[in-house]
Amino acid sequence: MSKWLTAGVSIISIAAVGYFNFFYQAPQDLNRIQLPLQQDCRVNQQECLVQLTAEHTISLSITPFNAKPMTPLSVNLNGAKIDNASVTINGVNMAMPGFPTALNAVDKNTYQAETALAICTVGEMLWQADLTIIVAGQPYLVPFQFITTTH
Repeated sequence: MSKWLTAGVSIISIAAVGYFNFFYQAPQDLNRIQLPLQQDCRVNQQECLVQLTAEHTISLSITPFNAKPMTPLSVNLNGAKIDNASVTINGVNMAMPGFPTALNAVDKNTYQAETALAICTVGEMLWQADLTIIVAGQPYLVPFQFITTTH
């Protein structure tokens, strides 16, 4: 009897996961502009400037600079006419998906969030910080990559 119960629970679990993946996918913002990977700036070593439009430039940094995994981090964003912003930091060379962290307004043009990098077992880890930002009503996705070392 337990073999049938195990099989039944397994089938129900597979069906539930399939249902969830089919019906509850994250909505894709078709109006979002995805910028290319910001390769010339390491956001964990300096403030990175990004020109979104001729009128809108933002800057992003992750401090303290050159921090190790599991260190409390501050994500700092500056720019005008920011409606909303969040950052998701994912591991690249090890599959370590992150979760969106909302940036909160500190003042009119400054936003900040507190987060930390996941613990990792490799000596050198490649991360990607995906900044999702809405400026003057236009959504953007701005990817940054950076490296941390454990030594």
